Amino acid sequence: MKVKEELVPKKQTLKEEKVLEQEMPAVQTDPKPYSNSEETLPLVNEETPQKSSPKKIPTPNQENLKKAVSGFSLSSIALKKAAKKASTPVIEEENLPEDSFEKETLQKLWNEYTENLKNEGKHNIASIMQMHQPDLTEQSTVQFAVANDMNKVEMTREMEQLLPFLREQLNHYGIKINLNIIENIKEESVFSPQEKYQHLVKINPALDTLRKNFDLEF
Repeated sequence: MKVKEELVPKKQTLKEEKVLEQEMPAVQTDPKPYSNSEETLPLVNEETPQKSSPKKIPTPNQENLKKAVSGFSLSSIALKKAAKKASTPVIEEENLPEDSFEKETLQKLWNEYTENLKNEGKHNIASIMQMHQPDLTEQSTVQFAVANDMNKVEMTREMEQLLPFLREQLNHYGIKINLNIIENIKEESVFSPQEKYQHLVKINPALDTLRKNFDLEF
């Protein structure tokens, strides 16, 4: 015997579903927080290498530097002189020639040397040498008169060059020069401007060249 299935109307089932939905509490699902799939690695503080500050180079003391330079210069000069002296052949004085010569030859060489001084612009010492002529008292001794101590100092300094010149030219290496101060040597009196100018030109000939270049009146 078949049991007849009771047919439930469709409207009734819809109402029941709505009632069930209203009676069931709503389940809220919290959204999952975003998570990065990659694991975050802990930060590592990399120590940057510190640059070492350059060491200060001590500056030399100026005084010490000057002393060092001065000492070096003096030692260099001494070494040069020693080397020059070592390279110069030593000639024994007793073997040097001493040829005889005349007074006129001496005076000619004296005047030649004086002219060379003028050409080099050494007018002061040239004027002193022109004031008098050298006198030959002995074969190896030359006498020269100067007016004052200042002229004697100038001539003494110049003899470092004058004596080697005379000795070589005369071939007489025993020659020497005696300087004599004669206090009674007086220049002739000068009164007029023309005479004064000529007197100054006699002492220093360069004054005349200067006057001509600048068209000056004396």
